[in-house]
Amino acid sequence: MSGLRREDYVLRQVRAVAAMLARIAGLRLDGAIEEARLELERAYSLLLGSRAELIRRMDAKTAATLLGSPESILTLSQLLREEAALESDADRKAEIEAHAAELASQAAT
Repeated sequence: MSGLRREDYVLRQVRAVAAMLARIAGLRLDGAIEEARLELERAYSLLLGSRAELIRRMDAKTAATLLGSPESILTLSQLLREEAALESDADRKAEIEAHAAELASQAAT
């Protein structure tokens, strides 16, 4: 895939996930937690494809390297923040939020 076509694909993908993030937040605010979790999983799959589980478990630097574009890295960070908002366990929530922050900082480098 040429560089310009890849950038266009990544931007379309990021826009689609951004729309899903808005829906997830709305579902969460409406108390539809399970539906929000399902939509979150679909968003992870759209952004990360078959590597979703693997990339979510990687350290931020490695995940950022694999994703490549700052837009994709920031989008993953936003998905993680939304996942943290859905988490009821305080320790797990803090862990997810920290990972999201680390990814966001990787996008800036």
